[in-house]
Amino acid sequence: MREITVGVVAPAYVNVPLWVAQQRGFLERRGLRATERILGTTHGVTNALRRGEVHIALTAPEGSIADAVAGGPLRVVAGLIDRPPLSMIAIPRHRTFSDLRGGRIGTSSLNEGTRHVAERMLAAHGLTYPADYDFALEGSHVERWKALQAGTIDAALQMLPYDYIATDAGFTNLGPVTEDFALNAVCVRLPAGRAWVTPFLHALSEAAEWFRGNIKESAAIAAAHTSIEPRYALQACEALAADGVIPRDLRSGPRALAAAIEALRSSGLIPPEAPDPITAAVDYSYLG
Repeated sequence: MREITVGVVAPAYVNVPLWVAQQRGFLERRGLRATERILGTTHGVTNALRRGEVHIALTAPEGSIADAVAGGPLRVVAGLIDRPPLSMIAIPRHRTFSDLRGGRIGTSSLNEGTRHVAERMLAAHGLTYPADYDFALEGSHVERWKALQAGTIDAALQMLPYDYIATDAGFTNLGPVTEDFALNAVCVRLPAGRAWVTPFLHALSEAAEWFRGNIKESAAIAAAHTSIEPRYALQACEALAADGVIPRDLRSGPRALAAAIEALRSSGLIPPEAPDPITAAVDYSYLG
C-alpha cells in the first residue's frame, strides 16, 4: 500500500471526492492510502508542495500556475471545482455591497484562491482594491467564520455549508459567486510518478461519479469528516452535485481556467511577457 500525503487548506466540502475515495475504498483498490495534511492557507499548501512536504495538493491552482510560468516544478494535473461554492457573507449591520466600502475582507491568501474570487466579485459591484477596502489574511473558511463572529472583519467569502450556517445565525448573505473560476485543483511537484498520480486521479474521478449518484450517503461521510450537522452537510452536497461545479472529467473548463489566469495577470503575479500559462502549468495527461 502506497502512502500519500495530501495537502489541503482545511476540511472543506470541495474535497468531498477525496473523502468518498477514502471511505468507499476507491483508493485502497488501487493500492493507495491518502492522509490529509491541513495547512490553513492556500499559499501554505502551495509552499508545502514546493518544498516536498506533501506528495500532492488539493488547493487553488494559481500558486502552481505562477510557479510553472516562472520555470518552477509545480503543475496542475486535474480540476476539482469550476464554479466556486462560495457566498459573500457580511456581519449583520452590513446589508449591501456598498456597505463594505472602507471595510476589511477576510481571505485565505493574499496571492491566490478566495482573494481573487472576492476581488472580482466586489469589482462587479463597484468596489475596487485597494481604494475601497482592505484584505485581511484570516486563513480558511473555518477561521474566517470565527473572524466574522468576532467582528474583526466586515465580510468574507464563505464555503458551503458555512454560508448556510452564517445566514441562519443572522449574518447577511450578499449572494453567491456566479462566475466560473478554477477554485480547487489537483497539483503536483515534478517529477511526479505517473504510477501513483494517475491511479490517485482515477480514484478521485470514480469517487466524484459515485458522489453524484449517492448524495445522501456522501453527506453522511462529509458530516462525519467535519462534525457539521447532517442537515447542513446534505445541503452542501446537493449544491456541490449541481452541474458545472465539479468538472465531470476532472478537466477544468476553459472559462474557469481563463478567469484564474486573468486574475493572476491583473494582480501582477504573471508578467505580461510570460509564456502561455496553460501550456506551462496544466498537464492533464496524468488523467490517463
